[in-house]
Amino acid sequence: MSGAGFLAVDSGGSGLRVVVGTVGDDAGPLGRRVSREPVRTGPRGIDPGHLLGQLLPMARALTEETGVARLGTVVVGAAGMATLGDALRAELPGALARELGVRTVALAADAVTAYV
Repeated sequence: MSGAGFLAVDSGGSGLRVVVGTVGDDAGPLGRRVSREPVRTGPRGIDPGHLLGQLLPMARALTEETGVARLGTVVVGAAGMATLGDALRAELPGALARELGVRTVALAADAVTAYV
């Protein structure tokens, strides 16, 4: 599949939901994965290591299954991002760039992304 795809992530109390898709003529979601395990929180808020431990295998499997060769954008909506998101904001963009080659990362509270 040509062009860059997107990775959309919803992290909340009921677990982690991940979608890979494309934009353009064949736009839309191509594959989904769900983890029922909520991402842990700790002294620094939402645990970026735990989120990445669940997210990266799901993202890699989805890109393989869907034929999306490259992810250009990741959007993460997380419960508690406003008050518990300091560690995610500090670590997630760099980790996603390093691990998935992503250039654009948007982080938002799930209350915002629920309307998208």
